[in-house]
Amino acid sequence: MNKKLSVAAISTLIMIIIMRWQGAGLVTSISPSAIVSLEFAKTKERLNELLINWDISVVKMNIWLDFSFIVSYVLFLSIASTLSALKWPEGFMRQIGLTFARVAFAAGILDIAENLFMLQSIAGNFTNVSLQLTYYCAALKFTLAAMIILYLILSFPVVIRKTKT
Repeated sequence: MNKKLSVAAISTLIMIIIMRWQGAGLVTSISPSAIVSLEFAKTKERLNELLINWDISVVKMNIWLDFSFIVSYVLFLSIASTLSALKWPEGFMRQIGLTFARVAFAAGILDIAENLFMLQSIAGNFTNVSLQLTYYCAALKFTLAAMIILYLILSFPVVIRKTKT
């Protein structure tokens, strides 16, 4: 396996573990998805419901940790997409993979914007528009990441076959 891909994959896994451990207190009956619940809180009422039940210092730290996670997962998705694309013959699937390598950075930019909006929201500096923007940044980020992951899953047999030969 490519060394850069290995480092990015390990970094991503480490950040997932750290963020899950650090943000464990954010998992409650009203927020089973932890910080993701805040990402999708598109009304003032929902935001307040979450913040009343959470330790704000834990929320802030989880968001700040996410900035490191963004670097890790964007690099992982981009490198994995590029390497997978290069295993495909010339054509549509190769082009999609090379495009997804760049799309990973768009997901990261959306995640950064979302984090900045969430930091403002927990500080009390939000509007209905900023809550909606947070929601849509999160939705688009997850959609882009899911598309890339689906591409990687579909590419797995090609990558394995090309690696063995």
